[in-house]
Amino acid sequence: MIKISKLTNPLERRRAQFGYSQQDMSNLLGITQSQYSRIEKGKTDVSKHIKKLSKIFSCEPNEVFQGQILREIDDDFLNNQTNCFKRIYHERKPGYVNLKIDGWFTKGQISNNYEMLIKELEEWRINENGIKWKHK
Repeated sequence: MIKISKLTNPLERRRAQFGYSQQDMSNLLGITQSQYSRIEKGKTDVSKHIKKLSKIFSCEPNEVFQGQILREIDDDFLNNQTNCFKRIYHERKPGYVNLKIDGWFTKGQISNNYEMLIKELEEWRINENGIKWKHK
């Protein structure tokens, strides 16, 4: 089961918040499930269903896809604590590092991670045989 906080599609998120399946929504709108699926995916014009959707979701027609629902999605996205700053140093190429940076970081976190990365790169040394080792 997908967590509601992971849903970034406003219509899908509203549907999940109300506990409806796509089949439930299609029944409420008087359309097929595949037609509803296309609406949710943005492949079909939703304009003729906006009034019904706003009644189903207890909101104004202009808030079905915007307003509070977008603020919730944005807040969940910004508050996601799964930011990642990983690095893998290349064993045979001094100074080469593979970075994986994902998530939201403050300016201070970016600066600290950058300083740590530079310090770690400077700790790598190469001996007389060309073998790289980490100097501590």
